[in-house]
Formats: sequence, C-alpha cells, structure tokens
Amino acid sequence: MTLYHLTASEAIAQLSTSQLSSLDLAQSCLARVDQREQAVEAWQYLNPDQVVEQAIACDLARATGTPLGPLHGIPVGIKDICSTVDMPTGWGTSIHAGQQLNYDAAVVERLRAAGAIIMGKTVSTEYALARAGKTRNPHHPNHTPGGSSSGSAAAVADRMVPLALGSQTGGSVLRPAAYCGVLGFKPSFGAISRFGVMPVCRDLDHVGVFARSLADITLLCSVLIGPDGRDPDCTGSGMPPHLTHLGRSPRLGLVRTSAWSEMDPEAQATLVDSGEKLARAGARVTEVSMPSPWADYLATIDVLMACGAAVNHGQDYDRHGQALSLQLRQVIERGRRYGSLAYGAARQAVVNYSAALAPAWAEVDALITPVITGPAPQGLDDTGSFKFCGPWTLLGLPALSIPVGRAKNTLPLAIQLVGPRGADQALLALADWVMAQLGDACHLAPPA
Repeated sequence: MTLYHLTASEAIAQLSTSQLSSLDLAQSCLARVDQREQAVEAWQYLNPDQVVEQAIACDLARATGTPLGPLHGIPVGIKDICSTVDMPTGWGTSIHAGQQLNYDAAVVERLRAAGAIIMGKTVSTEYALARAGKTRNPHHPNHTPGGSSSGSAAAVADRMVPLALGSQTGGSVLRPAAYCGVLGFKPSFGAISRFGVMPVCRDLDHVGVFARSLADITLLCSVLIGPDGRDPDCTGSGMPPHLTHLGRSPRLGLVRTSAWSEMDPEAQATLVDSGEKLARAGARVTEVSMPSPWADYLATIDVLMACGAAVNHGQDYDRHGQALSLQLRQVIERGRRYGSLAYGAARQAVVNYSAALAPAWAEVDALITPVITGPAPQGLDDTGSFKFCGPWTLLGLPALSIPVGRAKNTLPLAIQLVGPRGADQALLALADWVMAQLGDACHLAPPA
C-alpha cells in the first residue's frame, strides 16, 4: 500500500514500531499533492519545505526519546480560516489574501502539542459563507466538493492528508464530507474551541473534523475537544482516544424531514435502505417526524447567520464593498435590516426547537437523517444546500456524515447520524456499530 493511503491510526501503529518514519509519510503525502493538486486544487497554502522540516523534527524527537503526543508525525490540513503563526490565513477572500496573524488558533496549538505536522491551509469559500473557492470534487472535477470546508474534505478524500479541520455554521463540514465521500464530524456546540478561528456567527459556529476512519475521528477529537476560556462558549470535556462499545442494540429514529420531496430518488433510497439494513441487524428503527415548531428553522438560521456576518464582517463590507460577492453583501445587508428584536426572537426560537425535540431523546439513541439532497451538483458555483444539516447546527447537536456507496454517476452518497447534545462519545460508539452493519459501502475507493 502506498503510504498516503494510510489512515492516521494505521500510520501511528507503523510509526510507533519504526516501520515508518514521519518523513516517509510526509513525503508520500506531498507526492500525492504533487500528483493531484492541479486537478483538485484543495490547498490555499502549502510549503513542502515546512512540511519536511516538521517531519524531520518529529523523527528526531522519536529517536531521542522525547515524550510523544497522540498525533506525533501525522499530517493534518487546516482550513484557511484558522490562524497559523507561520502560514498566511486568508479567510477565503482576496481582501485578506496573504494575511499573516501572529498567533495560532486553539485547535492548531492543540495539534502542535500532540505532535501533528501542519501540512498547510486548505481552501475555504469566501468568509466560510459565500462565494465558492477553486476546489473541485476529487471524484469528478466538474462537480462541487461542497462548502465551505471545501479543501479539507477534498484533501482527505483524495488521500493528500489523512486528517483535516473544518468549520460549520450551516452545513460546512457535513455537506462537503458527504459530497467527497469521507467521514465528517461536527461535535456538540462548545466542544472544540473557536479561539483564533474566523467568526461568522457566535450562535452557530462549530469546529469540525474530517477523516477516512471512525478511529481517526475519535482520536482527533480526543486531541481537540476540551474547555478553553478564550472562547466563552467552549466548555467541552475530553474524549477518550478509543471508541467505547455501545453495549446493546441501538434505537434509531429515521427522520425524512419536511424537505424529503426535494431529495434525489437515489439519496432517498440510500437512507431508507440503510435504515432497513440496520433494522435487520437488530436496531429498533422508528419513523420520527420533525416537531411542528421546526417549520421555520431555515428562517431562524438566516437571521442568526446574517446578523453574525453583519457584526463580524460589516467593516469589510464598508471598506471593500465591491470586492465582496453579491451573495455575501446581501447576507450582511439582511443582517443590518433584521435588528435586535428579530435576533432575540431567533434566539428564543432555538429554545423552543430544543424543547420540542427533547421528548424524542427518551425514545431513541440517535437520529438517522439525510445529509445532502443528492450527489454533488455539477459546476463549482453551487456548493449545495445545508437544509438537512442546519437543524443540528442550530441546536448544537453532534452530527456525523457517513459515506454510503455511490450514485449511478459514481459520486458519493451519504447518511447522517445525530445525537443528543453532549453525547458525542455515545454517538461515535453507535456510529461504529452502524458502519459495521453497512460494511464496504462506508469505505469508498479513492479517486483515480
């Protein structure tokens, strides 16, 4: 097996027994980038010399008996809205191209402390919100990889790097993971610090992760999840570095949602077939309807997102208006029009949604829902809809996008597991069982 195909967990096992060096792994990933970047364009910034320098330092630390972190020698891609002291952070816009910040984001601090190699900065859409970047779907270059964490999802799917970080304000981790055929996990709100991550909306912003194995998702979260006083919403508790067992047959609530009719028939069939297969394997699968107060959740998201964008990026609108996309200008303008009463009502609506959904958690361990309307759309301008991801972002619930085979056009399809807030560990344990039952469909072959 070519080294760049290794998952992080597989690579760690070989690194720990000296079957593999950090330099060999890093150079293999760089070779994959060199081979495929012209077609995929996942990277906003990547300096091979920096990567090699970090890898050599990792090997030296191992050789000299220095205590090693859990990700020692593993390359990780960083979405280009996360501050890095030694690399530019451009926020997906020409306005801040080449911006050099003098500190690391909390997630980058934790990765460095764990011994990871910071591979480079992956492409983000404009302010992680609007105009698409240059990245293409690695399975088909004429289709979108999804947004806004476009480069991170594509780089992991294309085997350029085993792990990557993203962010989600609507569906920006789950959707590109689904389109690119990898695992994408958005932990509970407040689990991972957002310090040093460009804000869109304090009420909605999450940091999320991409990988090709559930063990890797769990390992990466064990490094990143934890409290940080620099982010007033970050109270996250630690996660164990290994999966725990579910211990009994799971109870799953299948949620078609009110947008079921907008789904591609193949995507509909994928969700239903997955539910039926899990039921045959012993799960109790029941249909769950979205509570009636949820009817206006997309409008609620728009109020919060637009108000957040107006607060956080209104200054760039005033100074550089025409350099912003029309889509982003319209979002900021809506945010300025909504006003404090609309914002307060949106905050209260989230409380109402949570209360309406709460009884369901007494009956199910997790929800199984659509994550995308269908395979990745053709073209790069449309990065897809977040209507199937938005509810769980709004409530701050942990959610995992799982690849489940391919459509007739060979593009990936996916399903989504959602758990109660704070039950991240339990959701990942359940996902381990789900993926075992669904088998090879959850493990897509790499792009050409």
